Amino acid sequence: MVVKIFPLGLLTVNTLFVYDPESKEGMIVDPAGELDEIVGVADRNDVKVNYIVNTHEHPDHVAKNAWAKIEFSDAELLMHPAAAESINRWIESDFGRSIGAEYSPPPDRTINDGDVLEIGKYKFKVFHTPGHSPGSISLFNEDDNFVIVGDLIFKGSIGRYDLPGSDYETLKKSIVRLLDKLNKDTVIIPGHGPTTTVKQELLDNPFIREFII
Repeated sequence: MVVKIFPLGLLTVNTLFVYDPESKEGMIVDPAGELDEIVGVADRNDVKVNYIVNTHEHPDHVAKNAWAKIEFSDAELLMHPAAAESINRWIESDFGRSIGAEYSPPPDRTINDGDVLEIGKYKFKVFHTPGHSPGSISLFNEDDNFVIVGDLIFKGSIGRYDLPGSDYETLKKSIVRLLDKLNKDTVIIPGHGPTTTVKQELLDNPFIREFII
């Protein structure tokens, strides 16, 4: 599995392009800004994008859904049902307007806890991980042992829980539940900032240390 991280948009969201070099199938996660680099990588490697996935409904993470659907018209736009309910309300908000988020088309289908997305021979298990937002999800690839968490966990911190629809206790439960499914070597790819590992966060993240201990 090839994993490429592109920090995009005014809030430097980690937009991901992951693909299987054998089957030439791929997935974009959180199209947050100009997608020219991703289009170039896809073209050079002859990758067909199967999915465009939003980890949650906040406008910095969905700002370029419409552009992604134009560039990759055969790809399915996927998000959790709770994200689909409020995505364009967020885009219409002061927050959405301030970062130039564009209206999102509706999802081609919604995804729920326990669903599996297949990219060639690789599988991504969907976990519903609310708390930062009602529609937050994480995507776990057991084959290469990494998890895409959106704004659930950051290196040394956790997602905000002071936004409309967010909740500290729900966020805590989601983090504990997800970490219980992973091993200490699992790589965590957050929605902003550097990657980390479960082991590092258990050792150094004061929030997670409090949750677990």
